[in-house]
This record gives sequence, C-alpha cells and structure tokens, in this order.
Amino acid sequence: MYFYLMVSNVKQLPLVDCLDKIQANGRFYFTIEQVKNDCGISISSFRQQVKVLQKKGKVVLIRNGFYVIVPPEYRINGAPPVTHYIDGLMNALNRNYYIGLLNAAAWYGAAHQQPQSYTVVIQVPYLPVINKKFASVHFLYKKEWDKAFILKKETSAGFINVSSPALTAMDLCNYSKHVGGISQVATVINELTEEIQIKDLELVASNYNNLMAVQRLGYIFEHLGKDEHAKSLKNFLSNKKMYPAKLEASNKNSSSRVTGNFWKIIVNEQIEIDE
Repeated sequence: MYFYLMVSNVKQLPLVDCLDKIQANGRFYFTIEQVKNDCGISISSFRQQVKVLQKKGKVVLIRNGFYVIVPPEYRINGAPPVTHYIDGLMNALNRNYYIGLLNAAAWYGAAHQQPQSYTVVIQVPYLPVINKKFASVHFLYKKEWDKAFILKKETSAGFINVSSPALTAMDLCNYSKHVGGISQVATVINELTEEIQIKDLELVASNYNNLMAVQRLGYIFEHLGKDEHAKSLKNFLSNKKMYPAKLEASNKNSSSRVTGNFWKIIVNEQIEIDE
C-alpha cells in the first residue's frame, strides 16, 4: 500500500525536491507513476532528471519503473539494504511475499553466517532474479502458505513480511539445497529452536505442502536432542502415511530405501553441525 502526498493543484516540482518529500514520509522507493501523481512531473521531464540523479548515485533502478532513493550514508554501498524497499517492490508488483530461509533465520538470531543474497518466497508467475552490485535477490515459489505464520517485522524504513521461526525451520528442510545442504540446515535449526514455539509446529506442519519436509525436520530435532520439538512432530506424523524421504534431497547417490527410524528418513548424508 502506498501513501500518496496530498497536494492540491500540484505544480511540477524538480525531481530532487519530490524525492525529498517522499523520503520525508519514510519511503526510500518510488515509481514513475507515483512521481507523476505526487509531484506533477511529466514523464519526459522525469526521464531527463532521473538520469542525472542516477549518474550521481542518488537513485538506482531496481526493476522497470521502480526506483530506490540512495541517501548519502548508503552511497558507498550503492543502495540502502534490501529491507528498505522489498515491501514496496512487492506491493508495486501486487505480489504476496515473505522473507524466508537464512534471511528469516537472521531475524531470530539464528543465521550462522550472513547470507550473501536475499531469499523472497512468492507465488507464480515467475520473477527474474535481481542481481545488482549492491544486492542479490532470489525468488522461491510456493503455491500457497498460511498467512498466520507470516510476521510483520519493523525496519528503519517500514515493515517487511518474514516467516515465523516454525515456518522458517520447515522451509529450510524443504529447500536445503538453497542454503548449502542439510548440515547447514541443521546448524541453523540448532540455533533457531529456542525461538520455535512447540504449539506452532503441528499447526505449520498441518498446512505445509510437503510432508517429507516435516519428516526431515522431525529427524533433525531428534538428532539435535530437541526432544520436545521432535515429540510434537512425531504426534502429528503418527497417523500420516509417510514415504521414505532422503535426508539430503539433492543427493542422488543413495539407492537404498531402508530407513530404520520412525521418520522414514534415508540417511544419505551425515549431519555435521558447525559450532
């Protein structure tokens, strides 16, 4: 949702003054249409002025028609952090989204290493990767998710959607290849567990679209000695039809279907926690 400047009989302002007004209202981003409506700048005038500001590093283009204002303190990096504008971009594209995986874990103090790129979970249709010198944003796709487990987190520039600790853990088990493998997943979950409400686990599991991810998470909890968390998922899975699932889904080397554990997990890779 955008908050337009309420200006009657709008006169054309210089773009730099228009952006000052936008930033004064707590926004670091804008679209061509917003500038046209808020400040009366014509498209042709905008294009001329924005080129000058881009050359000076005061504005950067993120996606066609969507720009980010770069205050002085961020010019050495090229742009403000992704958290300053990702919500605005997703709203401009009319897309539901949430920050997930390692970036979500970082909000709960469980990112063992600082993620090099941002992971944003969305629904189809597909969006190209944002690959800039100052930011790399990758998109993962889900058909649907339970909005009850998407939390609003406040940034210095507004709010962003972030997966809850329980949903973050489930996603990590579903998309392990995107975060460096199952050992990295277990390392993060080991740190994330204290933030996960046990009552949330069954609720997230009951709405999750991949039962094998639930099996992996239960196995990892048990492996880590997180008995209460493991018990919660064991209760949930006790009346479910489970099929053998590889611990590391991307590992194609294992042909055995023997699991030898309640979770029906094929241990095709050993978990090594990075302390």
